[in-house]
Amino acid sequence: MSESIALFENFNNQRWSFSKVNHDDVSNVAKTFDIHPLIAKMLIHNLESVDIDYIASIIKPENKLQYELDDLVPSEQLENAVKRIRQAQINSEIVYVNGDPDADGIGGTAILVAGLRQLGLETKYIFPIRPTEGHGLQIRIIEAARDAGSTLIFTADCGTKDVAAVEYANSLGIDVIITDHHILGHKLPNALAIINPYLNETKNLYHDLAGSSISFKFIQAVFKHMKKDFPEFLYEFGMIVSALGSISDRVSLLNPLNRLIVSDGVKFYRDTDREGVKVLRKLSEGHHLMIKPRHLSRTVVPRLNAPGRIGNPEQNIPDAGVVVDLLLLGRGKRNAKKAEVVQKIFKSVLSIDQEMKQESMKSNNDAFKVAVDVNNVNEKRKYITAKIQDEMDVLVDEQVDINSDRVIIVEGRNWNSGVIGIDTDRLKERFLRPAIILTSQSGSEYVRGSCRSIPRINMYNVIDNVDQSYQKEFNKPLFCNEVESLGEKKMVSAFGGHAQACGFTLHRDNISYFKENIEKEMLDIPMESFEYHYDIIDKISFSDINLDFIKKIDEFSPYGQKYAFPIFYLESCLIRGGKVFGNKYQESVKNHVRFQVENALGSEDYSFSSVGFNLWEKYCFVKENSVEDSTFDLIFTIEIDPKVKTTKLKHSHIRLNVLDIRLRQS
Repeated sequence: MSESIALFENFNNQRWSFSKVNHDDVSNVAKTFDIHPLIAKMLIHNLESVDIDYIASIIKPENKLQYELDDLVPSEQLENAVKRIRQAQINSEIVYVNGDPDADGIGGTAILVAGLRQLGLETKYIFPIRPTEGHGLQIRIIEAARDAGSTLIFTADCGTKDVAAVEYANSLGIDVIITDHHILGHKLPNALAIINPYLNETKNLYHDLAGSSISFKFIQAVFKHMKKDFPEFLYEFGMIVSALGSISDRVSLLNPLNRLIVSDGVKFYRDTDREGVKVLRKLSEGHHLMIKPRHLSRTVVPRLNAPGRIGNPEQNIPDAGVVVDLLLLGRGKRNAKKAEVVQKIFKSVLSIDQEMKQESMKSNNDAFKVAVDVNNVNEKRKYITAKIQDEMDVLVDEQVDINSDRVIIVEGRNWNSGVIGIDTDRLKERFLRPAIILTSQSGSEYVRGSCRSIPRINMYNVIDNVDQSYQKEFNKPLFCNEVESLGEKKMVSAFGGHAQACGFTLHRDNISYFKENIEKEMLDIPMESFEYHYDIIDKISFSDINLDFIKKIDEFSPYGQKYAFPIFYLESCLIRGGKVFGNKYQESVKNHVRFQVENALGSEDYSFSSVGFNLWEKYCFVKENSVEDSTFDLIFTIEIDPKVKTTKLKHSHIRLNVLDIRLRQS
């Protein structure tokens, strides 16, 4: 049996890694912070330190970090940007913002627009049509700016690798100021200023920030450079959109600045009386109880992302601009009245028919109608992704060797390229290894790709290596896209992202080269990197799973990337009543399972409702290999069931989110 097959078959690549921490260190941390030993162990594990001062600096970061802006980027970049903004003020110029059409880019766009308008600049914003144009600075948007008489464009959460597009803007006499957080390319664009912390020679706190946070910090720095007071409402707004962008982009929450942005930003989001945010909040959150950072990633963030993924103004489908319209709405009685209407229709808004959508699209000037658009687009996004996944399951059987392929590569046709990232992520989670989806469109010679990876494999570097090999061999980039401008076709670069998530476009003739060389690169990665580790804090008793314990865990929020929500372990459990479920639009595949977890001793008090997302196949596997009196070991996180609509919590409201199941060995 080959090494790959031995690892991948029968879920063998899943590893349960138990935290190994000195007992005395756990006792010291528990005593210092007056917390349960399991939570103390979680802090030591997440922070990889037993130093009390360091632990305190991460879990309770100093607020002054929000105002220390000197090391954002090299000083000449900021000075160039401020000088150009002053010129725009003097000349009463119109400026444009080209944002990335996801929650992070939307947040960056919103704070740039709000900040620039506060400085007196007439500011417009346009987003790429993601299904047809993808990401980055667009030729179409550059030409729209030119046609409006603008000579200054800002980018939000994009632009760092858009060398050709910036060159084209320059040729039209348009200056470009880039605000971005993505990895630098091998050649920098000739922008007037690049606000990207990766330009700093030494890594600092800003390297781990989301794109929206970089835009926010840039606006703060501009005000500071101009010796202007930063308005409180603008600070609140910047924190809200930066928190949402940070949650969406899964930035490191070991970074104390990110922790401040997320924790304080979510509080502002929860408490603000800005009408647009209030409506989005009511539309997205089932109950005030659930407005916590880790819940926003599955409630409000998908709604922020949805218009950008499938929106197309040319087809009367609201794009990411409609979300910025919503976010920018401030306070006022008129919008408050509309918000009351939204609250009444919240439970039925998912089923609003096409006629209502068309009616609501007629105006995006108030909070109610914009929020309805966003929610309906999110439903359309769910439908599209479900249809893609139905087709994908057939293609996986045809195109992939599940037992040996180190990367899952699936080719489809006419899939909406704006939503394939969601399905790529699902492939990664299902098969626990890197995944790539390629989709071609009728009438186009170019193929769009989306990649998602597991924690120990940097797929950005893998794909970049393939690109560099291609350039050496053929003296041109592998990843590019063809766009039309003034009757002429132009080539623009089309690759960017992060270690665990990136996107690209390439010519269909190069698919074979791409796949062959990706597979070669993957062979150089050690097999242990493909082991999917669940980092488990420790064994927990049934009696320790209670409301007080959950409350104490929440005190050390926010949780997320590199500061994981704690995973615990129960042994010798009974599991009963497995019921499969899935996306309501998806007929052929149901990936999730609900079941009951009980103590094998039979105590009724120790029974928990449980859910396993993407766990149906594993659930069936262990059940099929069990006998009547078998017991099971589980790893899981603990939370209050999101369906609960009351603050008067009971034991029965606790839910286990089961991540993996194993048959207990005698």
